Amino acid sequence: QNGGTCIGSNMCQCRRGYSGRQCPPRGLEREEQRQPATPASAHGRECSGEGCRLRKEIHDMTQRERQLYINTYKQAYTQGDLLALLRSHEANFHTGIHTPNQFLPWHRWFILRLENILKKINCSVVMPYWDWSLSSARPWNALVWSGAPHYYGGDGGGTCVSSGPFQSGQFTPATSWCLRRNFVGTTPSSLVVNDVLSTPCGDFTDFELRIRGELHNTVHCSIGGTMCSVKAAEAPDFFLHHVYIDKLWDDWQKKCSPYNSHFRSLTSSMTAADGTAASDMVDLSNQPGGVCVRYQSSRNPFARRLRRIFAHVPVAMIAKNLPCTVQDPPASEDGQDLFRVSPAERERLSQFIAKPKCRKVGGIVNPPLFRNQGNVNPIPNVAPGPVDVVNLGFSLDALENLANV
Repeated sequence: QNGGTCIGSNMCQCRRGYSGRQCPPRGLEREEQRQPATPASAHGRECSGEGCRLRKEIHDMTQRERQLYINTYKQAYTQGDLLALLRSHEANFHTGIHTPNQFLPWHRWFILRLENILKKINCSVVMPYWDWSLSSARPWNALVWSGAPHYYGGDGGGTCVSSGPFQSGQFTPATSWCLRRNFVGTTPSSLVVNDVLSTPCGDFTDFELRIRGELHNTVHCSIGGTMCSVKAAEAPDFFLHHVYIDKLWDDWQKKCSPYNSHFRSLTSSMTAADGTAASDMVDLSNQPGGVCVRYQSSRNPFARRLRRIFAHVPVAMIAKNLPCTVQDPPASEDGQDLFRVSPAERERLSQFIAKPKCRKVGGIVNPPLFRNQGNVNPIPNVAPGPVDVVNLGFSLDALENLANV
């Protein structure tokens, strides 16, 4: 592809001496020639002069940044370090890494390990996240799921993905013969995400349960396929999702300085984490190896407006006063089963999810302003509304009026 010549069954000779399993687009290749890769240290610590690593929402990244990440990820996928890391997630899926004392810090460590592996190949790699709340009403229409080589490809309908750089024939998971997806339903809305983030600093138990059970588990099985299985980490989508979950934890931590005391006392090694303790992963700016990470908030116009709104009015007031807001689906039962959420945790989650999202009018809860219940088609007999309503499921104008901003 992109002007290469086959020199073997799995290798291309590209322009300007660039070689690999797939040639990059011309623009990216020229950029690579101007800015040659600098390998990271053998220990995966910060690259020379790197400073604090910046992670970005995938739609805010340049095309070159996205393509470089995908190319580097696919290159690393052929090497032992990454394959061993991904297999460790499956091997320890039900041995503690999805429990309250490990879920957040263990996956922060897991993301860091991947990032270090990628930076051994190219120090310019930027880790992406997908803020699925910004297209919650129609998540599968987000550009990230387009078939362009610098995005992730689309649905597989329960079988192999057939478009984009991770389609069958171009990408093979560590222990499966293809990457599967089965897009279904919607993703949690910005209102719900901000409701989770509004959890008081002293209530870590509820915050952790909601981010794990209500947000994390649901999106895993909304993407479906490989992501809704014990082999989830083999899906490139896994890190798009988990980096966003880590960002949300960081957002909550920033409100609760000096971070959260829950993990400070957990100094024993976490499961299969090379001796790393939960307490080692609390400070995002000082992770093992002296690595500093920070997150860039989404620059999406919806996100900017939402941040301004939520800075002025509590989510609870929005839910109480708006006659029509988002009606989020219940947490995925498939997700709760996969991650073995306990009956007590399910009962506690139901108390949050059962809260009404719309003000009752005449004793009846109003239907949502707009909610897409399928993959791409709007609800029958409901005309598409303004772009914010179509994507978010609610009107930003209505929220701004309520917040008086």
